[in-house]
This record gives sequence, structure tokens and C-alpha cells, in this order.
Amino acid sequence: MKKKKKITRPVGKRPETTRCDGVTTYYRKGKLCHCSSKRFPGSSEERDRRRAARTLNQRQRASVFALVLRLVKILTRKLQDFNAWVSLAKTTNMTPANLCHKVNGTACDENGVANFRAFIFSVGWLAVPLFTRVTRRGWEITIEWRPHGIPNDTRDKDTLVIGYFYDSLPDAPRVLHLPNVTRAGRVATFTLPDPVTATGKPLSPDEIVHLYPYMAGSGQDEFSTSVYLRVARDADEILG
Repeated sequence: MKKKKKITRPVGKRPETTRCDGVTTYYRKGKLCHCSSKRFPGSSEERDRRRAARTLNQRQRASVFALVLRLVKILTRKLQDFNAWVSLAKTTNMTPANLCHKVNGTACDENGVANFRAFIFSVGWLAVPLFTRVTRRGWEITIEWRPHGIPNDTRDKDTLVIGYFYDSLPDAPRVLHLPNVTRAGRVATFTLPDPVTATGKPLSPDEIVHLYPYMAGSGQDEFSTSVYLRVARDADEILG
């Protein structure tokens, strides 16, 4: 038995779909149908009216959402192969970027990260080292730690990743991977490579640095949760 050939009307002869007073009128299989409109007409005038009618709280929320969206895009690009959100998102119905946005959104305001202690660069199941000391001379920083958890030779080879913000640049996350520093090494000394603004202006040596060190496994799918360390100029702090 032959299938009936589907008849397609020329585009110019198809009945037009219209929207009026919240009701959409359209044709389906030759019959006139009506339903409630799910969206307003896409005119720029209507859009501008809706924006103008927003409350101060709604405008602030929209501004923060847009800022965090941009910040997460920058962070994702900087993390590259050391993005813990990718493996974590596999256990949810969210994308890595959306998951990172949801976790870190409440730590931000319209200018960037407002609560540095609450921000998270990495979430994972590897043991978190016990950081015991942090010192700083200029832009050179040294952090020390003790291993934590059940001893395991493979875990000794985990490498150190440093997420960080400069205090005056709360919307510019940065990432430094130290492939030669392993968990077993117990100490890392590194110089921050980019103490400048987006325009290349040098930052003040008094700038506070917000560090988020974490460990990365060799397979790009295992990470520890990042730890927050606030590092001021000439810091020499014994950590609890």
C-alpha cells in the first residue's frame, strides 16, 4: 500500500499565526486553533517597557546573573584540563558551567566575587591536604602541607593546581598549574605570573591575593576540593 504523499503548502500561502490580547491564533491541519500566548511579541518597544518596569531587586539580580555567567566562562577557559566541574556534572542533570554558576553565584555581586571565602574553584573526592603554612615575599608565595588520608602511592603523584584572584580584580579568576609539584612534595614555591590589570597596569605590591589550591589526578577526572587561603603582603602564617 502506497503512503499518502504529504502535501506541503507554499510558504506564501500558509495561514499566518497571530497573537492578540494574550491569545495565539494558528492553523493546524486546516483547522483554526487558539491557545494562550507563551511569550510577548518580540518588539524592541515591548522589551524596553518590560525592562523599565523591573524593580531594583530584579535589576540587581539580572546584573549579578550576567556577571557570574561571564565569570564562569572565563574560569572554564582558564581551567582547561583541570576542570573538576566536568566530572562532577556527570552525576547531575546540569552542564559543568551551570553547576559552577549555581554553586558560586551566591558568593558574587555586581562587581564579581564578594565573598572570597565562599568561592570554590574545584569540588572533588580526593583527599584535601592539610595546609600548614603560607609565606609571601613580593609575588613569590610558598605553601606547605601535610598529606591526609590513607597512604596511597598513586595519590602521591597528584599535582598541584592554584586558582587565585587579585583582591582588586574580583571578576578575573586565574589558574596556575604546577605539574612538577606533587602531593608527596609537601611544599610549593611559585611566583604569580600576571600581577597586572586587564590593560597591563602593574598591581600594587600591597595587593591581597586570594588562593584556592587543590590537587588533580593524572586522569583529568579526579580532583580534591579547593581550599581558601588569604595571602597579604609579607605574610608568614602558620595555619591550623
